Amino acid sequence: MSGRRAAAQELRGAIPEITEAYRDALEDIGSPLAYRDDIWEQCRHQAQSIVDECAQALEGGKRPESPGAGEYTRLLGALRVVQQVPVSESVRAADVLWQAMQTVMMTVLDRVEVEQRAAAVQTVSTAFRVAAGYRLYQGIRAYEEAQRSGTSAEPERGPAPSSDGANAQALGLLTLREREILEAVRAGLTNRLISRRFDISEATVKRHLHNVYRKLGVGSRVQALNTAFPSSKAGVEPLRYARPVRALDHRAPRAISTSRFEAYCVTMNAR
Repeated sequence: MSGRRAAAQELRGAIPEITEAYRDALEDIGSPLAYRDDIWEQCRHQAQSIVDECAQALEGGKRPESPGAGEYTRLLGALRVVQQVPVSESVRAADVLWQAMQTVMMTVLDRVEVEQRAAAVQTVSTAFRVAAGYRLYQGIRAYEEAQRSGTSAEPERGPAPSSDGANAQALGLLTLREREILEAVRAGLTNRLISRRFDISEATVKRHLHNVYRKLGVGSRVQALNTAFPSSKAGVEPLRYARPVRALDHRAPRAISTSRFEAYCVTMNAR
């Protein structure tokens, strides 16, 4: 059995351990995704699917497939409005899941031949970005559509904040992409991380933010957040977990001085 195939099997076998660490981390940051059993089961299913897709990519070296993931995620995105779970929680959860995988990945990658470990790390990083990014995109779209359909049924109610503290009237001035960018800002992402999450340039991120400021009549990120999300003044709540690993880089990985996955991630995070 090849080293990559053995590593993929070990990664699949570690899914229960990863999801347990994932839930513990969500609880540590006070995420509502971890505290209601029905919501957690949905979140756990998504996490298991993402890790399994990473294992598929590690084993086969090509983009994995997960039939039905898009439809399930869209249904889940709409359901989050009813459950009163902010869409920003899904953005945070993706970073938390990535962190939860790292301890296991240090052991898993020991199965891979030394000369192939850098490529294996990149394969897993890319697979995670694709799997999590696709679900975030589908879920956010469905969430926004569900919000719009809910507010359009009662247009005379004015700019009252929605269940996640959003000012529906202010957000109604923005395009879907502008709202996605603003949600990413709300989650504490930098322009560079936002550009990687949505696969666009930093210049495009800045242009979208400029349009957001102009439409909302503000001049900064904090003012935009306070206008769009008045229930969560002032600005972005600091994240209480390790900063997101910048393992979404398309470039070839630099030389690695150690076989440990965590050390490689720290190197990428410092770039």
